[in-house]
Amino acid sequence: MLTVVDLEFNQAYEFGNGDGEPNPNCRFEIIQIGAVKIDNNYNVVDSFNILVKPTLYPQIHPYVEKITGFKTEDFNYAPRFKEAYPKFRAFLGKDTTLGTWGYSDIKALFRNIIFNELSASPVIIQYVDIQKIATSHLKYSRGGVIGLKNAVEALNIQIKDDINFHNALGDAYYTAEVLKHINPNKLPVRIFNSNHLK
Repeated sequence: MLTVVDLEFNQAYEFGNGDGEPNPNCRFEIIQIGAVKIDNNYNVVDSFNILVKPTLYPQIHPYVEKITGFKTEDFNYAPRFKEAYPKFRAFLGKDTTLGTWGYSDIKALFRNIIFNELSASPVIIQYVDIQKIATSHLKYSRGGVIGLKNAVEALNIQIKDDINFHNALGDAYYTAEVLKHINPNKLPVRIFNSNHLK
C-alpha cells in the first residue's frame, strides 16, 4: 500500500519576546499531518488529517500563517506531536510505503520523531519521491524540480474549491492526483534511514 503524506510546519520567529532562535535539532516543527492511501490504480481509498499543537515554536510564524491560513489559536485544542504521531502510525498500518513531494518532509518528520524521543532506534522506511517522478515526466528543467501546483496545472488536474494548496491534506490529495495522471508502470522505491539525522 502506498500512503501519500504531506506536512505543514512552523518555525522560529522573533515576536519580541526573546524567543526567536531556531532549535538546531528541530528547525521545522510539524503543525499538520495529512495523508491519503491509494490503491494499485492510484485511486484514493482513505485519508488522514490532524492538526498538531506546536510547543517548540508555540506562536505561528507570520509567513506560515499567510500561506496556510492557520493562526496560533487554531491549535489551542490540538494534540501535541507525542499524541498525534501514534494516531498517524495507526493510520499507516504495517508494510506501507510513503509517497512524498520531495525529500524534505521525510527528513523533517524523522527530525520531529527524534526530537520528541518517540524512537530510540533508527527508523528505516521505504518511500517514493513523487516530485522527482513528475519532474522527469514533465521534462521540467527550470530550477531543477517542479512545484506541486505547477505540476497540477501542467497535467490539467482540476483544482477543487474545497481542497487547498499549503494544507497538508490538500497537498497529499493533489500529490496523489499527480501520480494518478502520470500513471507510472513501476514506482522507484527508495530507502530512508533516520540514523544519519542524529
